[in-house]
Amino acid sequence: QVTFPFLVVHGEEDTVTDPACSVELHKRARSTDKTLNLYPEMWHGLTVGESDENIERVFADIVAWLNLRS
Repeated sequence: QVTFPFLVVHGEEDTVTDPACSVELHKRARSTDKTLNLYPEMWHGLTVGESDENIERVFADIVAWLNLRS
């Protein structure tokens, strides 16, 4: 039932939550403005427990996505 702008971020190596769940969530969302960012070689905690470079990349992607919509 999601119809507002929608961003999904997920690490492809996540062993806590299957990335396929995020792919399916993105696919089923009814929003016409939806984005799925999958991060190869990243795990469950995209903003903790990753290298500083990876964390900065995720935050930069989120901020860029928000800036495009503000």
